Amino acid sequence: MLSEVNFKEIIDCVKIPLIALKPVYDGKTIKDFQVLYTNPELIKSIAHVHAGENFVQAESKIENGKHWFEMAVQAIASKELFAETYYSESRKVWFSFEIQTADPELLVATFTDITAKVRYTEQLQLSLVTDTLTTLPNRYQFYKRFQDVIKHADETSTKFGLISFDLDNLKQLNDSKGQQAGDRFLIKAARIFKSFENDNINVYRFGGDEFIVVAENLTTSDSLYTISDAIFEALNAENVNASGGISVYPDNTTESEDLVKFADLAMHDAKKAGKNRIFMFTPELQKEFLRRMMYKTKMPGAFERGEFELFFQPQFDIASSELRGFEALLRWNQPEVGRISPEEFIPIAEESGFINILGAWVLKKAFTCQKEWEEKFEYHGVMSVNASPVQLMDESFLFTLDEVAAQSGVDPTHVEIEVTEGVLIDDTEKAVAVLDEVKRRGFRISLDDFGTGYSSLRYLQILPLTTLKIDKSFIQSITESDGVSENITNSIISMVTKMGLDTIAEGVEKVDQLKILQELNCKTVQGFLRGKPMSQSAIEDYLSGNKNALDCISE
Repeated sequence: MLSEVNFKEIIDCVKIPLIALKPVYDGKTIKDFQVLYTNPELIKSIAHVHAGENFVQAESKIENGKHWFEMAVQAIASKELFAETYYSESRKVWFSFEIQTADPELLVATFTDITAKVRYTEQLQLSLVTDTLTTLPNRYQFYKRFQDVIKHADETSTKFGLISFDLDNLKQLNDSKGQQAGDRFLIKAARIFKSFENDNINVYRFGGDEFIVVAENLTTSDSLYTISDAIFEALNAENVNASGGISVYPDNTTESEDLVKFADLAMHDAKKAGKNRIFMFTPELQKEFLRRMMYKTKMPGAFERGEFELFFQPQFDIASSELRGFEALLRWNQPEVGRISPEEFIPIAEESGFINILGAWVLKKAFTCQKEWEEKFEYHGVMSVNASPVQLMDESFLFTLDEVAAQSGVDPTHVEIEVTEGVLIDDTEKAVAVLDEVKRRGFRISLDDFGTGYSSLRYLQILPLTTLKIDKSFIQSITESDGVSENITNSIISMVTKMGLDTIAEGVEKVDQLKILQELNCKTVQGFLRGKPMSQSAIEDYLSGNKNALDCISE
């Protein structure tokens, strides 16, 4: 047992407010506690409590309205530590109050200032629901509040709307002027959005360059048009271009997730229409949404049933007319719907992640065909295989490529991995690193749809390319009298040829288009004029010597 002298010496050295108590009994019942000792820290920072006082009296001095008597009684009875956190209104400080036995008939209570810890926790919690760059609430906070918004609308029989905004061309700004310029642009946009916040309008940064506006207590959807137009005009007034999509609860749907998707669909529709505009979600878009959901649901089963098939479109050397090779093209023959265009199902496969399964199958099928055709028909061409940006950026891509190449026995130099500029959108550095590895393994690399992106010339500098495909939009208009497309195509071919790259003109359907490309010294042609996409059996018939098997437009 501690002597009173030793105990007092100990508590005087403690650097946090501390008080020692001894129970005072009325028979067997504790009626109060006597203050035995207080250390200097208690008197200095908490209250002028001195030895000899009753604890009930001391409580009111320390913090009026606080009652720790019951905790002290429980601590004596159980010999356990009891604690609580409280905020001192008089001192504007958070304290942790702890009380425990130091001896069978002795209690020690401490007051620890935890204000800094509480503030840190608050900031940490705030960071989880707040976007640090713009200080707007984030996606997590949006979903946390969303059910309350729906509940309020149901209880008040009002409508509310979502406006999904996506800033146009932020990536171009980041690429041309740097990440800091992009951040300043985002902060500027956020400031404009914030200026519209009030009791009925809240704004969230949904991620990346996307913001979402929630407008509540609407009686008609027309009110949402007024709000969206005002925000749109304010953005444009400060040279901030954005595409927007609107959905309304409960007019469009009563399902929260669908409401967000509908606004997003309308926004993407606005982007497709030319950007810097706002579209309202429509029943037509809903049909599109349901159709996409149907494809997404059916895709795994369709794959298992063998509904996917590879077709192959031939490519020919323009000067010699010799076969250069084939591009492998994925097709989906859905029994209920018919043939579904890759432009429709590939984006859905990318969104769902199923593209990795499809892509691996395409690689395996195309590589196997290439090897078989080389052995059976003494074929010496190139097999071009498309790689989706999502597929290429997946961690398993290089492993899958190595595995399929090894299993098929194909020579990598006879295979061309075809990519689009989209592969560079999210992480340019990683994309270039992956493609460097692809080329290091011996594979060729082709850039598809060249000329349609804003920064195509930059991509030529950083990508490890062997081949460039000129987009068919230039080829379709190459014969027009103004000569614009012809001049652009000529410049592309001249520049790329000097860089040592092969050129392929795709979408060639007319003889006069082919003649101009010959004059411009384009190396390879691909299109219906020389050969349409054909099945594996048709290609094998052609390679066996039946030139009539080639499906092409008659010259």
